[in-house]
Amino acid sequence: MPESNIIAVTFDDRSNAFQALSELKGAGMEGRVDVAAAAVVTRDADGRISMPDGVDNNGAVGTWGGSLVGLLIGVIGGPIGRLLGWTGGLLVGGAFDLRRVDRSAGALEQISSAIPIGGTALVAEVAEYAREVVDGEMAKLDGVVIRRPREEVLDEMEAAEEAYREAEKEARRHAREQRKAERKADAAERTAALKEKLGAS
Repeated sequence: MPESNIIAVTFDDRSNAFQALSELKGAGMEGRVDVAAAAVVTRDADGRISMPDGVDNNGAVGTWGGSLVGLLIGVIGGPIGRLLGWTGGLLVGGAFDLRRVDRSAGALEQISSAIPIGGTALVAEVAEYAREVVDGEMAKLDGVVIRRPREEVLDEMEAAEEAYREAEKEARRHAREQRKAERKADAAERTAALKEKLGAS
């Protein structure tokens, strides 16, 4: 029974990520791993994420946007990621060392950490008959693999979306209360000014 996993692979050399995508597709065509979707993902200096290349489970290049991988990157790089502090990623070099990522961290946090500022990664949804297949192909390109169960990633995506909706509701409630307080203060000031003008203070 194959393992359904989400993998994120980081590379020092950006071009290796594109080669890794090609190698992963090749392994899929050979039946050594099932590739549901995969994308090369980059994060620029401002933390913005883009996906310059990818493949969906039908083998069509560039159509990964509606896949789980596309949704995952949308969560990490979009408003939910900004709320939870994932859009900045980690700087390449210096303090960034994927091999030292805290294994107790959440799946989404780990995957986000695999896409550092100025860096490029390969993110894929795969069904693995043997982990050595992906690990071996990525090691040839000096890639470091993070692997989390698909269901765990889905659970965290759902929880993150719920947290975002709750935060939105709380922000709207706070804004309403602030406007109400401002109107009350404004009414008090206007009343005081009117009393002064009418000499009824």
